[in-house]
Amino acid sequence: MDEELLKIGELAAFVGVSPKALRVYEKMEIIKPVKVDEETGYRYYSADQVKDLEALLEWRDMGFSLKEVKIIFSGKYSKEDIELILESKKKEWQEKIWIAEAKMNEIDRMGCNLKFDESTDLQSLSDKDRAWYLSKLAVVNDSNVRQAISEAIWL
Repeated sequence: MDEELLKIGELAAFVGVSPKALRVYEKMEIIKPVKVDEETGYRYYSADQVKDLEALLEWRDMGFSLKEVKIIFSGKYSKEDIELILESKKKEWQEKIWIAEAKMNEIDRMGCNLKFDESTDLQSLSDKDRAWYLSKLAVVNDSNVRQAISEAIWL
């Protein structure tokens, strides 16, 4: 039976995680070794646990915390419950996308303002004047604030 088992380092290398991460998963009772040698403390995993670990990593890549993964893997949820969890995570990602898009738009606006103002030479300004100029460049205008509030209300 032992020849079918993977040592913690072998599993970690095969899947691309650290042995420390596997110990964390074990401590959180998400993925536990099938065998622990009482004399050496070596942990051994079955080939079937590779699939479990790959599933855990996929859920993590989608933004789920280890606590969330533990709950999902517990088997206490129905398909409908998991659908709701997935939909909730999708909404979280959508909000992050909107925030990122707003930041990119603001960066574009700042770049346009910088290009429009050809007369200011940043290098010739004093530190105080340069800080004032750059802070004024980054100030959000009233219409952007209203738009952000409006979008937040309609989420």
